[in-house]
This record gives sequence, C-alpha cells and structure tokens, in this order.
Amino acid sequence: MIVRCAYLLGSVLPEDQEAFDSFIHSEVVPLMSRFDGAQWVRVMRAQEADDGAPPIYMTFETAYPSQEVMLNAFSKPIRAELRAKLAEIMPLFHGRIFHITQTLMA
Repeated sequence: MIVRCAYLLGSVLPEDQEAFDSFIHSEVVPLMSRFDGAQWVRVMRAQEADDGAPPIYMTFETAYPSQEVMLNAFSKPIRAELRAKLAEIMPLFHGRIFHITQTLMA
C-alpha cells in the first residue's frame, strides 16, 4: 500500500483558521474520498511541534493499494475538480504545499 501525503508548510491567520479548517473538512475531504481506489483519507492539523520543526499547518493523507491505482486516479476529472475547489480557499493559506508518496511499512 502507498500513501500520498500533502503537506501545507506555512500558516493560516488565526482569524481565518476556523473558516479554512471547516472548508477543508466539508468541501475538500469529500472530494478526496471520491478518488478511484482511495482506501482512506485523513487530514490532520498540527497542534504542537518540537523546537526547530518545520511549520506544517496541515497534512493530508490518501492511501491507495498501489502506485498504478493512484496514478490512474490522478488521470480522472476528479483531480481537476479537487484542484479547483482548493483554489477557492488557498488564498487564506500563507506558505507552500508539497507532496510525498510513501510506502506504508507498518
């Protein structure tokens, strides 16, 4: 199994956090769950971090049975729909997003 992770490295202003987090929960997660082959979706918001840790505001995880299944899911229109939905809320996020695809080992 592989897990595709997206990391939001940066911040959301305190006065925008409730709106941002709510939008992710109600609008983004349901779209992520519709990707073909997605076995589970998790979204986590950082609560605290070690001194010197990068400022990761939020982490998204989606599990797929294989790299091939994930790449097939990425070829479907739902990916463009997700990107368009994220574009609606990302002006509230100050930072950058990066992705890492990992093999689930344990």
